[in-house]
Amino acid sequence: MCERTLFSTGKGLDEMFCTLTAVPGKDFAAECEELYSRYISMLSGFTPVWVKLHLSDITNQAECAKRIFGALGSVLVLIGQPPVNGARAALEAWHLPEAAMHRGGEWNLENFDLHFFNTPELNSSGSEAQMHDEFVAVDRMISERNGSIENNLLRTWIYCRDVDNNYAGLVKSRREYFSRCGLTSDTHYIASTGIEGQSERYDRLVRMDSLAVYRHEREQIQYLYALENLSPTSIYGVTFERATRMIYGDRSHYYISGTASIDKEGNILFLNDVGRQTERIADNIEALLAEGEGTLADLKQAVVYLRDAADYPIVKAVVERRFSANTGFIYVRGPVCRPGWLVEIEGIAVNKQGKAQFKNFI
Repeated sequence: MCERTLFSTGKGLDEMFCTLTAVPGKDFAAECEELYSRYISMLSGFTPVWVKLHLSDITNQAECAKRIFGALGSVLVLIGQPPVNGARAALEAWHLPEAAMHRGGEWNLENFDLHFFNTPELNSSGSEAQMHDEFVAVDRMISERNGSIENNLLRTWIYCRDVDNNYAGLVKSRREYFSRCGLTSDTHYIASTGIEGQSERYDRLVRMDSLAVYRHEREQIQYLYALENLSPTSIYGVTFERATRMIYGDRSHYYISGTASIDKEGNILFLNDVGRQTERIADNIEALLAEGEGTLADLKQAVVYLRDAADYPIVKAVVERRFSANTGFIYVRGPVCRPGWLVEIEGIAVNKQGKAQFKNFI
């Protein structure tokens, strides 16, 4: 299993991706210490843009995790999504070279053309109101850099407690907020994952992480549809892009939204067959990447979400056969927005398919 993936143009800024799962069988603190030690050993020369910890019992584990990983500061994000192999913690992280990320000894993403942020704890009630407040907070943060959701928000990850009951509220709120921002099926939406996930506070039904980009040209962003494989999301009432490509002079980044076993009419394919659903997901991701001059081999890191942890061996076997051995994966329990979808995969790809008319990445 690949735990550390590098991307290099040979002459520009390198990128590193990490996907680690704790070794099960110890108490949480011991597993977390072991995971942190492995992670830190990989960091030489790199600084994290974000580190996401997926925990088996976030309410009881959050304080311990923050103590062990506390040196990472604000780039650390905690999500309640148990690893499906019996471990208590898994990690995904994206990094840039340490020398490029520091100015005068201080690390500050504000110096760069991208900004990852997780919104603060909010006090509203219900998934609809909380989703609205998440977008208000993101809107405000982007506006502080003279940007807008329409032009600068590139990717969101929305974690919903009890997704079977609370997803409808966040969908309604997101659709209404986007409409007010001028985002419609005739313009564009935002690449996104909406998945089961818990926050540290039990009353936090919805929490969102976001990635924004700045000082780019509109032509640098390509929305990927693969309409022979997947339907537009708007035909079944949701408002996100299947995938988004960000094109630089020296590379392209691909943000693959949570992708399930769906056809071009919006139907769930292969009900109750998790193996064939995983095969279809690989087909769909491959089609999305191909539309933007990419391949499955360009995928650097991915998260596999399972409704039932018992399906892990079946899904893992398909993933290892269909995807590159150089792609890092973590597998967590995260029921998808429709109960019939047993598995979903999201990921980030990078390749050298840049365009000379655009500036290089950072």
